[in-house]
Amino acid sequence: MGGAVVVDVAWGGRLGGRVEGYVVLDVVEGSAIDALQSMQTYLTTRPTTFPSLPAAIEWHLRSRTIRNPTSARVSVPGLLTTTTTSSLNSADTSTSWRWRTNLHATQPFWTSWFTHLSRKFLAAKGGKLLVLAGTDRLDRELMIGQMQGRYQLVVVPEVGHFVHEDDPGRVATAIIEFHKRQAPIKLPPKVGQSMALGQKVVGPVGGAGTGLISKT
Repeated sequence: MGGAVVVDVAWGGRLGGRVEGYVVLDVVEGSAIDALQSMQTYLTTRPTTFPSLPAAIEWHLRSRTIRNPTSARVSVPGLLTTTTTSSLNSADTSTSWRWRTNLHATQPFWTSWFTHLSRKFLAAKGGKLLVLAGTDRLDRELMIGQMQGRYQLVVVPEVGHFVHEDDPGRVATAIIEFHKRQAPIKLPPKVGQSMALGQKVVGPVGGAGTGLISKT
């Protein structure tokens, strides 16, 4: 869902020219809209509370929502908040863990989040990196855009939807390399500027337009 927000911000130009590039993790318009049909069922069948944090972590791993135990221990606590219940017949209280965000309340907005997502992703300015758990998630518009070289595609094998949770090392490496490619190119100083700084210009060396700048 966060990917839809990032794409909309970049497409709408809300940050002006400050966006050099952006990354979207495993969100594609076609598969996302198809998944909405079963989203309500998923929310209804998942537990509403957990007796403890270890129980919540264990459920995420058993259901394969997250496949990496280390990631689950780090990220799951932030998804939950505590709630205290008092007994009617005694002064005893019990503490359980419930979901921090009420996803049921966001249902009216689900479709609008993902409609035209692929078109916005391709049209927005700046470099684009799409990280997917499988190429089967690509819709027609993104397949054409990928063949045209309009964005970079990285497919992470043997992971689920939470690609950054299941294989954080591979995803982090992809993002770092993407960021390096988006960094502004630092051009060498102009000849006049070099001379003003007391530098000696030697060249051309090694090919057309190549110069070696050395300090005197």
